[in-house]
Amino acid sequence: MSVGKIVLLVVYAVLAGLAVTQPATAAGIWSLRIIVLLAVVHTVEVAVFFKACQRAGGSLPGHIVSVFLFGVLHMKEIKAAQTTG
Repeated sequence: MSVGKIVLLVVYAVLAGLAVTQPATAAGIWSLRIIVLLAVVHTVEVAVFFKACQRAGGSLPGHIVSVFLFGVLHMKEIKAAQTTG
């Protein structure tokens, strides 16, 4: 797993932690808004990159989940693997 993906998982964890532990504060409200916005953006990315995930080989559900979580970071890894392999 790349450093970028690990950093993104930490950001998600911090946002989720704020949204759950401080729901009535500005930080909790904005954290939840950011999480929802990211979910919408990554859902669009899944639709846009679906065909590329099919062509990548391997586990299609795995690619879809990875694109939903990491977006273009995962697509860069797929493209890099296709050029080297």
